[in-house]
Amino acid sequence: MDLTGAVGPTLTYASAAAWRLWGLDPGGRFQVGAGLRASHYFTDSYELVRQAGPGEASLGVLAPRLYSLNAAFHLRARVAGPVRLGFNLDAAGLSFGPDRSPTAPGGQLQPTRGNLLLGGSRDRGSLNSEFYLAVSLPRGLQLRAGWSHIVTGHERDATTYHRFHDLAALGLSYTLP
Repeated sequence: MDLTGAVGPTLTYASAAAWRLWGLDPGGRFQVGAGLRASHYFTDSYELVRQAGPGEASLGVLAPRLYSLNAAFHLRARVAGPVRLGFNLDAAGLSFGPDRSPTAPGGQLQPTRGNLLLGGSRDRGSLNSEFYLAVSLPRGLQLRAGWSHIVTGHERDATTYHRFHDLAALGLSYTLP
């Protein structure tokens, strides 16, 4: 179980994830896994860039609040002693949240409902990926510090908008006995 959060100039988020990891070698030094991540993204406002459709090239959104539930992949390796490097990546899921006012007239913005990892600027919806360094603590706990790359997606009429965010993140993990 992972709990992660970040506060940045363009976005604040909190997430909880549950993973099932499998060892790739007899000693369990390398692991691969899958799981679910629930995330909450929020801030005062940010600028969006048009992804597809006939709307404006960019558009501001006021007080965005997004919630997502995504299936995700996880890779990690024990580097030395209690130190691990890891990476996890949302692949597909759903987002929801309240409609929000844009900074330009023309109707409310709503979260893009379907999330899908397509690679770079083609990503759809709201997705999170983390690269981290973790240190094992007593009682199955790990303290994690790393970098989150997040895309948040919104829609209005037939136009989709998105914004990429890069944030330093802190997390705490617990491994069941």
